[in-house]
Amino acid sequence: RLLYDEKKVKDHFELRAWVCVSDEFSVPNISRVIYQSVTGENKEFADLNLLQEALKKKLQNKLFLIVLDDIWSESYGDWEKLVGPFHAGTSGSRIIMTTRKEQLLKQLGFSHEDPLHSIDSLQRLSQEDALSLFSQHAFGVPNFDSHPTLRPYGEQFVKKCGGLPLALRILGRLLRTKTDEEEWKSLLDSEIWSLGNEDKIVPVLRLSYNDLSATLKLLFAYCSLFPKDYVFDKEELVLLWMAEGFLQHSAARNSMQQWGQKCFEELLSRSFFQHAPHDKSL
Repeated sequence: RLLYDEKKVKDHFELRAWVCVSDEFSVPNISRVIYQSVTGENKEFADLNLLQEALKKKLQNKLFLIVLDDIWSESYGDWEKLVGPFHAGTSGSRIIMTTRKEQLLKQLGFSHEDPLHSIDSLQRLSQEDALSLFSQHAFGVPNFDSHPTLRPYGEQFVKKCGGLPLALRILGRLLRTKTDEEEWKSLLDSEIWSLGNEDKIVPVLRLSYNDLSATLKLLFAYCSLFPKDYVFDKEELVLLWMAEGFLQHSAARNSMQQWGQKCFEELLSRSFFQHAPHDKSL
């Protein structure tokens, strides 16, 4: 995302689009987001063919960059339907796909050796870098100089997280308000670590969720009603929480809104929310 928004990238490509795909590979939805991104228009089309014809015209002889983020589908047929309009772009256009699965990429002819159709595997952080990242989120500084007695525990947390940045960030945020050695030892010895050996992130998420108050658990659970990758507006979400009666600690409307915003900020600080890209809402 940082590279996508770099000035050199913006100046180089005439058109750019970023789509969060996730587990539902919907050709109409993806095509619609790309069209909206490159045109700035929120236009409705009667069917997929008309939408893709309009997209093809917009991409015609243009140098474009399209990022398809977090792809899970391995359907070659879906991909064939999606990429039709892309062939209209000029030479030098690029499509970047991020995924945890390589099967589709291999079906499409991508390989580690081909520079034009390459697979770049994201490496895990080194022990030193992982410890620095963890410390940054736990203490606000990239080292344990202010808490040397906690460093051995930090090193063990880093090993349990397998060098995964997201897990390190979430765990660091969880421990930011905990500087007591016994609290760190208690989390390190938790049985939760044995419940998610295949995915290092899952135990961290469980630890962080279990540490929430009952109110914050309720407010966060409510967000599961929205589709994956939904972009929340903070003010709107707080009003929805109020309407559901989740913020009844005060009868005053202003107090409820302020309380709701504090709850949101707490969830944000623990990485249950993250800032949306491209200056969109939280």
